[in-house]
Amino acid sequence: MTLSEADIERIVTAVETAEESLAVLADKQSLSRETYRADRETRDVVERRFVKTTEAVLDIAETIVVHERDVHPESNPAAMMALADLEVLEPETAKEMAQAARFRNVLAHTYGDVIDHDEVYDALQDLTRYRDFLVAVRSYLDEIDAFS
Repeated sequence: MTLSEADIERIVTAVETAEESLAVLADKQSLSRETYRADRETRDVVERRFVKTTEAVLDIAETIVVHERDVHPESNPAAMMALADLEVLEPETAKEMAQAARFRNVLAHTYGDVIDHDEVYDALQDLTRYRDFLVAVRSYLDEIDAFS
């Protein structure tokens, strides 16, 4: 069974959103920790882009899991682990993306000084898990001939 045209469009839109947000995040990587911590607007941009990126990849994960298993994952982290079970993601990437899903929840549901700005800065310095996720999704789409 192939992905529907609507599912492919949904995935493509989510990939574009994730890539756009990752570009913004990558642009902020050159900031020093001190500059990042001192600039509230920059912190807001980074936090929001992490939320957008993670929501986009979670949408992709859920779309693939529903397509492959005809059932919605129990949670966002479970969606990522299901992609490892389906051999879409490497197990280590799935674990890192499950952690990204938890990280998104923290960012989306906390505010002000409750957020650990050092944790966000550390995450900003390593965007590899998101890039690995997108590469794996492209490979999956190629393997199932989604665009033919």
